Amino acid sequence: MPRFWPLLTARLRSLNAPLISFITRLSQHLQGSKHFVSEGRRAITLIFNPINSHHFRELPMENDVLDRYDLDNNTLFIREENILQLAHSLHYLQNVWFTLSGEVLSLTEMDRRVAIASEALRQQERVARIASTWKSLQNVIQLDVIQRFMLLIMQSEPHVADTSYSCEADRLQHELTTVLLLPWLIELARNPQKICLLPTLSSCQAYSRWFSSTLSEYQPQENDISYMMSLLLGGFGIVAPTTATVRFIASTKNSLNYALIGALCAAGPAHLGACQRVTTLLSSLGDTLEQSVSAAAEVYCANRPWPGFGHPVMPRDTRVDAFFEHYTHGFGKYQALSEHISAQSGVNPNVDYLIGSACSRWHVAPEVAVLVFFVCRVPILLGHYRLRYHTHSFGMSSSELRDKYKALPKHWL
Repeated sequence: MPRFWPLLTARLRSLNAPLISFITRLSQHLQGSKHFVSEGRRAITLIFNPINSHHFRELPMENDVLDRYDLDNNTLFIREENILQLAHSLHYLQNVWFTLSGEVLSLTEMDRRVAIASEALRQQERVARIASTWKSLQNVIQLDVIQRFMLLIMQSEPHVADTSYSCEADRLQHELTTVLLLPWLIELARNPQKICLLPTLSSCQAYSRWFSSTLSEYQPQENDISYMMSLLLGGFGIVAPTTATVRFIASTKNSLNYALIGALCAAGPAHLGACQRVTTLLSSLGDTLEQSVSAAAEVYCANRPWPGFGHPVMPRDTRVDAFFEHYTHGFGKYQALSEHISAQSGVNPNVDYLIGSACSRWHVAPEVAVLVFFVCRVPILLGHYRLRYHTHSFGMSSSELRDKYKALPKHWL
């Protein structure tokens, strides 16, 4: 099968919704209306032109195109591409660019853009603002890591002068700088007394290696954690609480930093935040896990619910299997524990167990584990924020909204 075929089929599939919507609505209104002729021209143009990000503002993608879960095939997709295949084929930052633009760049080209974005980021006013905020928090001992991270995110919004985009490529490049910034915020948040400088990054691999070094003093033996980061990039679309929160805040036209903080507030123990408890439990097992998997399982499963196991929709999270197949050295005991619990209970490990295993092995603090998951997921949140921000506040025009007022919550989100 040609490499372009999945992208072509994904493109055609994503176009069905706008075309059907246009045809249905056209039949319900007077023909010849300039509004509908214009809308039809845009929908048809999308068929014959390659994916360009400037189309997002004219005719936003359907919600399930950015990321979604196919229950029938138990598969997570980003822009209709299997997330496992993306993780296997591309570096995390290549997948970030694909998520934001729909364009697959070569590693060489992505490295070039990373170097440009890194240098541009170091010149931006927000870097000095973040450093100043970190310094002001040095003596505030009541704040935990996540609270510090939130306060630093509040300063991550670029200055107005830094957001003047002459074209969509400039905007995408600027969004890349935000992604490059986030690991630094983790490092600053967990080091309230030790200044950490923002490095100059020359490549994708330099970014993912630096990311792992910001999480703890322990340096992972794995050469690169890009694969794991890519597994965490996509989600279940608008039904995920973090994504729904970002979209809801974007609909109010509030700024991105508020939307990201809102999303992090939605990372409770039942969603995204469960990896904190998994990391705590796995780290507490210590020698028990080395000596007896069954004894460790008894401790792990002493109280329900078992963090990192089960999912209300997904019967088996294939990302967990892919993770243990990819990272073999040092993770055998975590895989053995999950297999033992699954064999005894019939409940399978989920993505929180994946993150907890990695963070436990890399001596990452449990609260930092939440930030690992969150930062890896941010690019998908950026995409949803942009899509939602540039549409009507309630997801539709006033005339449509009046007709569908009773179903407002569904349409709003």
